[in-house]
Amino acid sequence: MTTATLSRHIVHGGVQNEPNEKWVPFEWLEPRFGAQVHGEYVVTRPHGVSGSLSAGFWRTGPTAPGAASDGSHSLVYSSPLGDETACVIDGTAILTVISTGRRYEVGPGSIISSPRGLEVQWDIQSPAFKKWWCIWNGSDATANPAQDLLITHASDNPDDWQEYHFEEPLEGAQVAGELYFIRSGGSSGTMLSGVWRSGKGIAGSQVDGKGTLVTPYTGVLGDETILLLEGEVEVVETETGKTHNFKAGDTIGLSSGMHISWTSKGPFSKKLWVITRDELPA
Repeated sequence: MTTATLSRHIVHGGVQNEPNEKWVPFEWLEPRFGAQVHGEYVVTRPHGVSGSLSAGFWRTGPTAPGAASDGSHSLVYSSPLGDETACVIDGTAILTVISTGRRYEVGPGSIISSPRGLEVQWDIQSPAFKKWWCIWNGSDATANPAQDLLITHASDNPDDWQEYHFEEPLEGAQVAGELYFIRSGGSSGTMLSGVWRSGKGIAGSQVDGKGTLVTPYTGVLGDETILLLEGEVEVVETETGKTHNFKAGDTIGLSSGMHISWTSKGPFSKKLWVITRDELPA
């Protein structure tokens, strides 16, 4: 493993209300419209072990760049930097896919899966709006990527929850909570996303009567980027012993190949997760 890879083996973390001095205008090049400045953002994860991976929060309101005086905001965004998974924290908006005219209304808890290059008109209602975002771009294009938005919700309770069984290199077979998939692929590399939960009555190799689950984890499928939806989590770096504590609303970034101990404190925890790797699935 190279020194460059080892330097990326860290636990990332961030909160929704980062200090104002960390927020900067969001500037990007929109392919059809050129340079754009809309709202402001903060980065909580600047990189992963592979590919182009970043995550953080974006917000707009009456004083934000590009916004109207009442805090409403209208912009076209095609996610040119990569596939984006987002979750609305505050506010409401109407999203219109320009190529088809399909309209989607989103609000707190809405999970927005946007393929790279899809032009979407964002009409954000006053007085303010905030979202968590995770953007991914790999070097290997996939066949037949999505051509539409996929809108789900953090409170969805589908029938296809499945126990999370995985193989840890050192500890062997593990069971840790249950999950369902939102995305099973993206425009490039490996991109998976979904919702995971643990707690009382939910499967786990190490889960106690209070619903606290402990599991070793090295991210064998890829880097994992998380918005913690409910509960409290402790992450301990195996090599250094450094401890990180997170609560609902925080964002977490785990590095593929870095061994940690993950503790979801009882009685219940839930997360939105995105797993990325700069290789196509086997």
